[in-house]
Amino acid sequence: MKLSKLQEFTEKERMDIILKFQEAFSGEERVEFFKEMSNEDINFLIYCMDNIHGKIAYSKYLKKEKESLQ
Repeated sequence: MKLSKLQEFTEKERMDIILKFQEAFSGEERVEFFKEMSNEDINFLIYCMDNIHGKIAYSKYLKKEKESLQ
């Protein structure tokens, strides 16, 4: 698949974000950090991930939204 100019422009930046996150938190630290993160932040990491397996792994930490009783 050929990347668009915008995708090429942002690809390195997105990978830098993932690498920085993975270097800062490893193993159990990462799991604990995910528990404290908002869904918005987790979704941002999922967006930055460049492979489907990573996206699936990170998506497992999304919190279920509470249903409103209206």
